[in-house]
Amino acid sequence: MLGKLIKHSMKANASRLYPIYIAMGIITVVMLILMLVDWTKWGDNGSGLGLTVKMFAAGALCLTAFICMILTVVVVLVEFRRSMYRREGQLTMTLPVKASSLLFSKWFAGSFWINVSFAAFCLCLGGSFIYLVRHSMGAVSDTSQGESVSSILNELITQLAGAAGIAVPSMNVIRNMAVFYAVGWAIRYCVYVLTAYFAITLSVCRPFNKLRRLGSFIYFFGVTIVVSTVARLLANVLKVYLVVTESAFTFTVSDAELQAAWDRGLGTISITNIYFTVIMAVGLFLLTSVLIDRKVNVNA
Repeated sequence: MLGKLIKHSMKANASRLYPIYIAMGIITVVMLILMLVDWTKWGDNGSGLGLTVKMFAAGALCLTAFICMILTVVVVLVEFRRSMYRREGQLTMTLPVKASSLLFSKWFAGSFWINVSFAAFCLCLGGSFIYLVRHSMGAVSDTSQGESVSSILNELITQLAGAAGIAVPSMNVIRNMAVFYAVGWAIRYCVYVLTAYFAITLSVCRPFNKLRRLGSFIYFFGVTIVVSTVARLLANVLKVYLVVTESAFTFTVSDAELQAAWDRGLGTISITNIYFTVIMAVGLFLLTSVLIDRKVNVNA
C-alpha cells in the first residue's frame, strides 16, 4: 500500500511540474544554442560579441534553473496542503492507511522533486562556469581545454591549501568530498521538506490556525531555527568527523587525527550536525503524524 501511495504522490506532483520543466527545457535548448554557436564567423567583432552572448546565455540558463527550483518548492508545498488539508483532504483522510504512511509518501515525493531541481541547478551552474572558463581562455581543442581548466583548478586548490596551511588534496579526494557534500545537502533538503510539512500541518491545527497561511511561514522558520540551533549545540558537545581518502573513508573524534589528515592531504567533513538534524527530523515526522491523526481540521 505504501508503494501505491508513493506512486500516486509522485504522479500528483509531476502533473503540476511537467509544464514548468517543459518550459525550462525549451529555454535551456535556446540558451545552449546561443552558447555553442561559433560567433567568430560574424566578422571582426564576432569574438567580443560571442563572449557577451555566451555570458548572457549562461546567466539566463542559471537563472532559469534557479526559478525552476523555487517553483518546484512552491508546487510541492501547495500540493501537500491541497491534497491533505483542503477539499481533497477529506477523501485522503478516509483512506484505510496510517497517517505516517500518508506523510511518508508525500515527503518522499516532495523531497525527490526538490532534489532533482536542485541537481539541475547545480549542473547548469557548474557546466556554465566550466564552459565560460574554457571559452574565455581561447582553447582550440577539447584536450587543451580540459588541460587548461584542470591546471586552473589545480592552481586555485594549491593557493587555497597554502593559505590554509594544509597539504594539497588530490583531485580524487576533492571528488569524494564533493560527493559527500552533495549527499549532505540532499539530506538537508529532505529535512527542510519535512519541516515545511510540519509547519503546514501545525497551521491547520487549533489554536495555531489563527494566523492561517502566514502561520506556516512563521512556524517553518521558527522550527528551522530551533532545530539548527539545537543541532549546532549538540555538535559542539560531541564532534564526529569523516576522514575522506581517495578510495575510502573513516570516522574520528580526535582533533589530532583531524589535523594529521589535513597534513597528509586528506579531506575531513564534520557530520555531527547532520546526524543530530536527522534525529530531530525523525521526531518531527512522528509529531506531524500525531497531529494528522488527532488534531488536523480539514477545511472544505
